[in-house]
Amino acid sequence: MIATPTTATPNMLAAEGLNLMQSKKISGLVLLEQNKVVGALNMHDLLKAGVV
Repeated sequence: MIATPTTATPNMLAAEGLNLMQSKKISGLVLLEQNKVVGALNMHDLLKAGVV
């Protein structure tokens, strides 16, 4: 883990999240809404959903 993780918003499209993960060479994102953690998205979620 790092002190400043890469974040996204819950309303971001899954494909946008995938592109962000690929560009940063990471496998997960923290989801923030109004500066509060509301969830997480990882590559396994995208695989399971058929996005990848």
